[in-house]
Amino acid sequence: MVYNTPLSTPANTPLRLQLIGFSPPWSDVRLEERGSPIRIVTSEHVPSVTRKTRFRRNHRTIWPAIFLIIGSLWFWAGNQEAQKKVNQKLAPDIEGLQFIDVNHPGIRFVGRWTTTSDGARKEGSFPGVYFDFTFNGTRTVLLSLHNSDPSGNAPAIEPLREAPTLAFLPSTKLSNAEPISLLVRVDDNEYIVLPNATSITAIQNGNLDVHSVHSIRVIAPMVRENTVETLQVKGIYIDEGGQLLQFATSSEPALQDSVSSLEHGRAIGETVVQPPEKMLEIVTDLPGSMAGRDRRRNIGTARGILGGVMGWEYLLGEMFGTDHVMIGMDGMCLIQDCIGGRGSPAGLADVFFQSGPLGTEQYAHPWLFQAYTPDVMVLNIGNSDWESFQVHSDRYNRTAWELSVAFEDTYIALVKAIRTLAYPKYSTTTVDSSRYVYSPPSAAAELPIFVMRPFRGQLEQATHAVVERLRTEGDMSIFWLDTSGWLNTEVDFEGKVEEQDFFLDAKSETKQWRLTERGNQRVAILLHLHVCRYLARDAQKCAFLPPEVYLGKLLDPQIMRFDEYIEDERERRTKKLFWD
Repeated sequence: MVYNTPLSTPANTPLRLQLIGFSPPWSDVRLEERGSPIRIVTSEHVPSVTRKTRFRRNHRTIWPAIFLIIGSLWFWAGNQEAQKKVNQKLAPDIEGLQFIDVNHPGIRFVGRWTTTSDGARKEGSFPGVYFDFTFNGTRTVLLSLHNSDPSGNAPAIEPLREAPTLAFLPSTKLSNAEPISLLVRVDDNEYIVLPNATSITAIQNGNLDVHSVHSIRVIAPMVRENTVETLQVKGIYIDEGGQLLQFATSSEPALQDSVSSLEHGRAIGETVVQPPEKMLEIVTDLPGSMAGRDRRRNIGTARGILGGVMGWEYLLGEMFGTDHVMIGMDGMCLIQDCIGGRGSPAGLADVFFQSGPLGTEQYAHPWLFQAYTPDVMVLNIGNSDWESFQVHSDRYNRTAWELSVAFEDTYIALVKAIRTLAYPKYSTTTVDSSRYVYSPPSAAAELPIFVMRPFRGQLEQATHAVVERLRTEGDMSIFWLDTSGWLNTEVDFEGKVEEQDFFLDAKSETKQWRLTERGNQRVAILLHLHVCRYLARDAQKCAFLPPEVYLGKLLDPQIMRFDEYIEDERERRTKKLFWD
């Protein structure tokens, strides 16, 4: 995969402007709280000899401090002025450009985005959120963000608009989010890396063909470790003669005849005609977007940022050319009160029903599921719960069997909540699936949900039991994917990372096994076969898969739980031997 960055060294390492702040020794503390550095002594109470002695002592002590303060202020002022000149040189020129705000119908936001109460911007916090727009007649495209500018030099203020007053819109704070690294794809070219984007950020600055129609996608990978990021979009700048083309799906009758020749969409007049987009939604506690964090990694480099589009969840959607949404919370357990899990006592099921990840303001707002309805869901959960159960087994005061059952029950509750609360009126436009999986004629069409066996086999029995119990209760649109054999779980620590499927992320808070780039590609290719009939434009071209592939290992539940029963019994007998 090829990438570039506007500011890079010959080794493709992006340059960063660092603002060095310097403040006087007590600039953050009020002077009266520290005591005055100069002590005044009156002649009425002190003899003249003592007064002269103290004056000389204070003279020797005070002057070095004064010189230090003056030098520090001079250095700080000079540094600020130099930084200001650098920022002015780097800031894109918006003179002669028109501003288009986020509410324009030509900007299509995909994922979970919230709109501020004044309608001035949209905010996305889940990893991998993106937005698309198509345009013509402009050589320049600049991105306007609300994310903070460390220098405080905002090149422009967009014109004020009449703010809508809709009660259901979240009342977001006016504070700026931290700088955010972005990926941009112009047409079908390579990705452009924009590290630490803030304020006015140039996507293309005077080098586009004004006579052609161009499409741009802006992606927020959010791959920085232990950091919750938010992309705050206010709009875009283009040339005065340019225009954004509105999106229209091919389902509109007036455009049906024009769509037969369109594979990826094209402009007709001032409208972009595209085939109807299908939607893939993935919920996981181990995002594959961490692929860039391998042994060669430096998360601040373009290589690490590019990892945001190398995860299996992003690749899978791109393989079909469909929209894709990921609710990914790295290291968060499914169960609540998870010891050692990120975000505890909240669980992944809690986050699914909110507008943003835990730690963001969007988390306080419930998500309105009318924004989109997926054609298929993939759940890859269990890695973090398993790690917690193993590492902190002595603190739970519960057996392995009890912890597994708690995970299983929570998983079932999540699926039922998705059915009843998130997407209760699901209607699919996919082909008849009876040729792939047996489904009773009386079974209502529901959102197809795939429950994956975690990649390294953690809680395999519990995930299988989730599907078996739900299918027994009549949910015939849920399937278990047996991922055993998909990846090589053995790791050669002396071998090359690019030739393996996993690597040990020893630099994280807790050592975790993560997928390499090759591992992510393998998962995406194998998953492609299973979700093909739901996402492909021509489902007849999808490979035939027998029902046994989806029903998983047809084992008796008692036999499947035998290993857990033995482990539980061994633990019970050991406690009785030593403690009773």
